[in-house]
Amino acid sequence: MPKRPYTLVDHRLWRGIVGTIVFAFSIAPSIGHAQVSRVLHSFDFEERRAGNVEELPMHWTKVDGAGLPHYVNGQLATDRVHGGEYSFRFDLNGGSLIYRYGEGQIPVIRGAHYRIEGFCQTTVLPNARARITAYCTDQDGHRIVESERHSELYAARDANEGWKHLGIELNSDFPQAAWLVLELELLQPAQYAGETLGQRTLHAQDIRGSAWFDDITVAQVPRVRLATQVAGNVFRPGDAPLLDVALSDSFTQDLVAQLIIRDADEKIVFQRSGALEMTADPKTPAQKHSIIRLPELRPGWYQAALSMTSQGKLLGTRALDLILLPDGLPATATDPRFGIDATSLPIEAWGELPKILPLLSAGRVKLAVWSALADVEQTDPAGFDILLDNLHRLGITPTACLLGVPPELARKWGNGSWERLLRANPQDWRPQLAYLVSRHASQLDRWQLGADGSDAFVTDPKMRQLYALFYRELSNLLQRPDLAMPWPAWYEMSGELPATVALSIPPRVLPNQVPLYMQDIRKHKDQNLSLSLEPLDTQAYGRLVQIRDLAQRFIYALSADATRIDFQLPFDAVREEDQIVKQPREMLMIIRTLTATLGGTTFKGQVPMGEDVEAFLFDRNGQGILALWNRGNSADTKQLALNVGAHPAMIDLWGNVTPLVRAPDDKAAGKMQLTLGSLPVFLIDIDGPQAQLRASVAIDQPLLESSARPHTRKLKFVNPYPQAIAGMLKLKAPAGWTINPPTFSFTLNSGETFDREISISFPYNSFAGPKAVDCEFLLQNDSNNFTVPLQLRLGLTDVGVQSIALRNGNDLIIQQMITNYGEQPISYSAFARLPGLAPVERMVANLGPGQTIMKRYVFNNLKLPPGAKARVGLKELDGVRIFNEEVALQ
Repeated sequence: MPKRPYTLVDHRLWRGIVGTIVFAFSIAPSIGHAQVSRVLHSFDFEERRAGNVEELPMHWTKVDGAGLPHYVNGQLATDRVHGGEYSFRFDLNGGSLIYRYGEGQIPVIRGAHYRIEGFCQTTVLPNARARITAYCTDQDGHRIVESERHSELYAARDANEGWKHLGIELNSDFPQAAWLVLELELLQPAQYAGETLGQRTLHAQDIRGSAWFDDITVAQVPRVRLATQVAGNVFRPGDAPLLDVALSDSFTQDLVAQLIIRDADEKIVFQRSGALEMTADPKTPAQKHSIIRLPELRPGWYQAALSMTSQGKLLGTRALDLILLPDGLPATATDPRFGIDATSLPIEAWGELPKILPLLSAGRVKLAVWSALADVEQTDPAGFDILLDNLHRLGITPTACLLGVPPELARKWGNGSWERLLRANPQDWRPQLAYLVSRHASQLDRWQLGADGSDAFVTDPKMRQLYALFYRELSNLLQRPDLAMPWPAWYEMSGELPATVALSIPPRVLPNQVPLYMQDIRKHKDQNLSLSLEPLDTQAYGRLVQIRDLAQRFIYALSADATRIDFQLPFDAVREEDQIVKQPREMLMIIRTLTATLGGTTFKGQVPMGEDVEAFLFDRNGQGILALWNRGNSADTKQLALNVGAHPAMIDLWGNVTPLVRAPDDKAAGKMQLTLGSLPVFLIDIDGPQAQLRASVAIDQPLLESSARPHTRKLKFVNPYPQAIAGMLKLKAPAGWTINPPTFSFTLNSGETFDREISISFPYNSFAGPKAVDCEFLLQNDSNNFTVPLQLRLGLTDVGVQSIALRNGNDLIIQQMITNYGEQPISYSAFARLPGLAPVERMVANLGPGQTIMKRYVFNNLKLPPGAKARVGLKELDGVRIFNEEVALQ
């Protein structure tokens, strides 16, 4: 519970009334609504009506200085306006241009909060940028540097861009603050970009270009902050979902509040406007607080936005992201296989990690101890010591990441590049590295040079030299240092390999290809492998596709025995004024479900569940866990009736647990009904040994050569039960096919393998493609019989055929592409046949290895019904092989 006093505000206290904010204390001075005007100054530049005939707006003065040539000027203009007839235009002729509305014009109230906003338009500017700057000065006009704030830098990318809104917020929390100063700026890169090369830095300039500013307002607004009482704004089951609203302002009687809550689909799930009851903080009377109890919401990710208005004018909105976790997801201990890349998290926010990482079952975390922004030993060494102690108690192993040259060295050298470090005197940087290693040697035994996803170590040989240099330095301090080097997955490994490969899996790598990239690295001995899973871009693919793709990548990686899998931190921490605002992403829920469900598990194999169903079996101390999804059309769902145990439950990717219901048409057999889509789900509390038996069912050669002769195959499965099993196996072949023998009786001891020979025959005109043989198991002393669909494929081993049938009016054109993948020439008769018509044949004679030939069939004046199909195929001229396939008419 918070220490300061508060008042709970629920639905009843909102009362549905849109009105003033009611406080639990008297406010002085008393200001009526009609007297309140929060806009302190407005610059619409309509000064001709006020009698100003000068080229410049009143009280705006040009700033002189380096890079600000005297011949570059601004003026009132009518060629582009946001409102009214005039705007303030800046014209470049090389150099930069700044105009100032100086001290003595806009007084400030100490402790007040101000918003400056306006509109800007520019010509297309490759280099120069427009912005607004504001700051406070003392009574004598001396700038208070700590108060200075800048809007975003802006330049139009094309000539048709409209007006850009620019805004700044700043505080006057300074004892000497007396005046507010504004500056309108059109700056070349030398004025706004850093000088990474020191005095040798060269900046491009725009010689010509213009910017227009209009409708600039200065308003005193309330300072509103939203917070929660839980770590990371993540509410666990049982937590009271409360929002803490802190408001500071010199007067508040005119304010109206509106709370809007949106879900991950951006749908409004709650909206209420009206009066808030607030309580003054005894220590800071100017600050008021209110605790808002959130409405009943389903588990998920939400954004709560609180807007303040005065007399119908929006004064500002503060938004807070939060998560409500579902109940019922089993808690698991940290798993050393799972890691979080927190290198983008500011050092000031590292204290949140011991509270967030256990939610994700993370056994590892990556921290940026060196970067272009900070050196942890210079920024907060005591806080780093505390963090390492907390991580150690939680069983979480940190990886110290050296992402860039620290600021102190960059300033000393006038260059912050790694290449400069290679040329520098080792005494400039070696003591810092040695101190970092020696101070934390007992808690830091894993290191990484460079950020995940970087291709610098592939494209720049000097980065390989840098890795060798750091590895030698660490070897002098540590025995066999575990130093990782980033390596994007689409590059072949070459040269001297690092101790640990930090393999980045980019979004363009399909989930089922992840194990292939892992195998390429594992061909090299004595290399540790760390996987970094990069999510898809939500702007390009959408939210649900991003979630689905990441979950599938994780499952495939775990099935390939990945020992280090790293996720990007699903948590943002950005600086707003004097505080770090922490916001959880929805992906936190997804990663939590993946790691909590599969933490501590061992992969047992893929389980045949039917066509287009991917099913991965994992085991945790005898508990069976099945991860499965429909790999068919992403918009389709598949209805499955599964026999997986007496009391299975389903977990979706957000962690919601749902018991499965029995199939309505098969209650006696104990089958459960499951609707399966493209998003992976997990089945827990399933019959683990039965699922392992399912996963072990296999045939030695799934591909059947398309020929008239019988095919001999071996059918195998293993008894995973701790005791002997006995029963009967019935094989149900596709329609028209024959399997001999069709039934087997078996008795297997624990761990024993069933291995029998079967003969498979099929009609000469069978279509090529996937075929399913249903293996029905009837176990003695077990009423839960089950069926395993065994996937076979009918085709030709050395011949590839691709066919397409296209309508052209009443004509039909069939094209057939035939490729010889074998080592000997082939000769076939190719054919195409339509219902009710004689087949049309073409000869394929002596087609050489690796060669491809195209055959074309034309049928004229046809009237085919919708959904009609053509039969296309090949027949061996001197042999018994034949290939048939059905082709839909397009």
